[in-house]
Amino acid sequence: MRESAQPLVLFGGTFDPIHRAHIRAALAVSRALGEAPVHLLPNAVPPHRPQPQANGEQRLAMVRHACAGHRSLRADSWELSRPGPSYTLATLKHFRQRIGPRRPLVFLIGADSFAGLDQWHRWREFAALCHLAVVPRPGAPAPSLAVQRAFPRAPAHRLMARPAGHSLLLRRPLMEVSATEVRRTLARENQCPAITAPVLAYIRRHGLYTIAAINPDNEAS
Repeated sequence: MRESAQPLVLFGGTFDPIHRAHIRAALAVSRALGEAPVHLLPNAVPPHRPQPQANGEQRLAMVRHACAGHRSLRADSWELSRPGPSYTLATLKHFRQRIGPRRPLVFLIGADSFAGLDQWHRWREFAALCHLAVVPRPGAPAPSLAVQRAFPRAPAHRLMARPAGHSLLLRRPLMEVSATEVRRTLARENQCPAITAPVLAYIRRHGLYTIAAINPDNEAS
């Protein structure tokens, strides 16, 4: 399928740091939608959670390392280039204008965030701009009836045929990894199985998450 006809998938987050569950989720949505490109956008200033420990440049670099080798995944700096809070509505409007009114636009979201979507800034406007691809998370409650009505469930082929307004609920992969626990593990053990080797090497080189910086020339392979 030509890229101009494929859905464009957006995956926003702090990515503090990006881990294997993020990559598995992005690849699963890409495959479900015909190898659609997925843009991973680190937030500049997340409006509803504590601010990231790593700065924007560092988080973008980690996303680039994590995406390397995956043709469908692309690190995107757009949210980092904007001042102020990274509201999803502004991102959706930007990319809708960029790709035009007919190409499907899909926002990747975890089931826990989907359940709380009605608390997001001007969330009702999302349905005119994008579809949602929902990745399961342990213990996530069901979304409100208002959210379900705004984004009725549909199979992947329907999302690929229409520009916006539906939700695709994936059965896997399960987003069972907590970024908070990843940071704790990194600080405690200087490593974490949820982090890919290139990302871990970057974290060590820059002394992120309270890990003392390690000279790559002296680092054990």
